[in-house]
Amino acid sequence: MKNRILNRVIATIGVTAVLFGSLTGCGSTSSGTDSAAGVTKVTVATKGSPAPYMVVDENNEIGGSDIEILKAIFEKLPQYELDIIKADDPLTGLTGGLYDLAVNNYAWRDERGELYYYSLPYKTGYDVYIQRKDDEPLTGLQDIADRGYKIEVGAGSNKALALEKWNEENPDHQINIIYSESDFQIKFQNIADGKTDVAIDDGPILDTLIGQFGLEDELVGNTIDADTQEFISPHNSTYFLFAKDEKGAALREDVDKALIEIKNDGTLAEILTKYFGKDTSPADDDLKATPN
Repeated sequence: MKNRILNRVIATIGVTAVLFGSLTGCGSTSSGTDSAAGVTKVTVATKGSPAPYMVVDENNEIGGSDIEILKAIFEKLPQYELDIIKADDPLTGLTGGLYDLAVNNYAWRDERGELYYYSLPYKTGYDVYIQRKDDEPLTGLQDIADRGYKIEVGAGSNKALALEKWNEENPDHQINIIYSESDFQIKFQNIADGKTDVAIDDGPILDTLIGQFGLEDELVGNTIDADTQEFISPHNSTYFLFAKDEKGAALREDVDKALIEIKNDGTLAEILTKYFGKDTSPADDDLKATPN
């Protein structure tokens, strides 16, 4: 009897030991696999607007042209796990180390180049003056000011910063800036309704969206003058931004390599054509070096 009880105790201890060893082994294997795979989480921050660059749908899923390009890039980078979040101020979070990468249709700005690493450009374009069809085509920023026209821009956007700089440098020719977070449809409708008078936006965007909004008989994209284009967006390209540290430099290098891959295999052109009706990929020469 004692032997049977002893045998049962020994058997129970043995089974427990095996189970414990198995569980411990599983934990070690999982951790080892993660370590061996070298998967690093990359936190990406975006404001989630303006559409169609960044869009947050009814399920709180973040999409849009720039996000789709970013995802295509990271499909080429299995060493990273992508985590895209909506943030009120992506750049402040990038500076503070909360995020690894910021995407929000960012163009080159000298002051930003001092604070962040810029990727290679992933999109190029051209701007137009968006006006009512019966309006006299504009000739420049001074013309906007002297006509007393209202122009709607997002606070902190590249265009807002450029127009604010214009007002600082031209006290006798002040532009009436209306700040809002309106999407393209509302912004275009405001022009048609006379609430505002002009917008300066991507020509490809206008070509794609004006028909969708049913405004093709009311609005037109007039050619922008070279001086205004240079002042508003001298590079007229779009970039991802990274923290200006060793980690940011390494991540930028990997992203840039993958960006060239999706440019060469046609993925970039496919995404851009899907959203803008034409391929606005950067030229090969523009992919030879980053801006900073």
